[in-house]
Amino acid sequence: MSTLWVVGDSTLSPFNDKFYYPRYGYGTMLNQYLDNTIEVKNLALSGRSSKSFLSEPEYGQLLGGMREGDYLLIGFGHNDEKMEEQRHTAGKGGYMDEGSFANSLYVNYYLKAKEAGCTTILCTPIVRRTPDGKWTSDMLHITSDQDKFVGGDYPDAIRTMGSELNIPVVDMTSITKELYDKMGPDNTAKLHAWPSDKASSVDNTHTNIWGGRVNAYLCLNEIKKLAVPGLSEHVLDAEFPSEDYLESNPEYIPVVFDANLKDSVYWKPYEQWKGTVFGDIPPGGDFSHFTLEPVENGVHIAVRDNAGKISAVTDGIAMYYTTVPSGVNFTFSAKVTLNDYFMNDQVSFGLMVRDDCYIDMQTPQGLGDFVAAAPFHLTRNNSLDKCFARKNSNLFLGPAVCGGLEKGKTYDCRIISSNDGYSLFFGDDEAVTGGFDFRLTSIDPDHVYAGMFVSRNADVTFTDIKLEFN
Repeated sequence: MSTLWVVGDSTLSPFNDKFYYPRYGYGTMLNQYLDNTIEVKNLALSGRSSKSFLSEPEYGQLLGGMREGDYLLIGFGHNDEKMEEQRHTAGKGGYMDEGSFANSLYVNYYLKAKEAGCTTILCTPIVRRTPDGKWTSDMLHITSDQDKFVGGDYPDAIRTMGSELNIPVVDMTSITKELYDKMGPDNTAKLHAWPSDKASSVDNTHTNIWGGRVNAYLCLNEIKKLAVPGLSEHVLDAEFPSEDYLESNPEYIPVVFDANLKDSVYWKPYEQWKGTVFGDIPPGGDFSHFTLEPVENGVHIAVRDNAGKISAVTDGIAMYYTTVPSGVNFTFSAKVTLNDYFMNDQVSFGLMVRDDCYIDMQTPQGLGDFVAAAPFHLTRNNSLDKCFARKNSNLFLGPAVCGGLEKGKTYDCRIISSNDGYSLFFGDDEAVTGGFDFRLTSIDPDHVYAGMFVSRNADVTFTDIKLEFN
């Protein structure tokens, strides 16, 4: 039996979602179109690029597992184009040019597979769905240079490398674009994940179970045409997957949420930012534990007496927020001066973008999803987490902050949104992206709520606050 190894990003990876239409990468469906002589081992990981995947245990598993007669299917591209040091590779440049996307695929994957006697198959990235039938360059993975980051045509880099090295290429970019043009935007929405039961929540990057099956079918159907020795003959003859494969999550629970938020009667606004305290906070409307006030060039937020928390299943926070349309990409930044804090694992402070917001309301049950450019697990001191997120009642943690926190010190915080999710920055460290590539539309599909927050016991001043739309 031969093994088809699969590496790539979220468009191929498995998920564990509570979405209405959960996410399924097409790597999870390849085995549906292969006979039982081919074993599929899908190592694809959400949020990774061909560069960042190298630091994952799955890369070691790949190198130690490939054997002569196996096959390696590579599906990177969505995250290599991100303008972040941790993930970016240049779209321009050939396979011998260090730092290029093609070189990353060549050195780290193709040569390793060749050494193991494993046949490589390159896949260009699937398109990002167009909501109106009009295609932009980023939907087709063509980017411009930005600062020190070199863009380029990522699908074409794969096509060129495949042609020059005689490597089979499955042009999933062209194949999925052709399919989406044929189906039209209304129908292609049914191929994609929906965090909520509202069509407006559609995730234009990630596919659902039907979309994953469709892309697996298209990929292997092309491999069959390419006549890859030892693999193509094991692709099953099958019809194009019908919409009958589309399944909603039987455990999905719709959330009743009113996006028409009233202004707080307790906290003075600062420019576009409005104050609120909500979640797992002391009952009875006693807000004496909280301070939210405008100051020169920013806001001051303090929480005392263990009033609030951050945990996997609930949160209680003081927050200055503003409402942003969910389809708009932005860069949200501020300087965070740590006046005082108590070393506790439910203390946190920083920038947050979330999919729900409430006005001065006590509720102990779990609230919505969020991403936070903020320290967490403060008792770890020199190895606390520098950012985190909650998704489906699970916390995703970023890497550790080197040197811990210092009272009186000012930290730079930043959150950058994209069509795929969020990049988080705290202090001087590099961006954190792995695990944060999801949209915040499961409760309110039309808005996200961006703001400065404090939980539990901390006193923080936020200045130089900027919300810039990309």
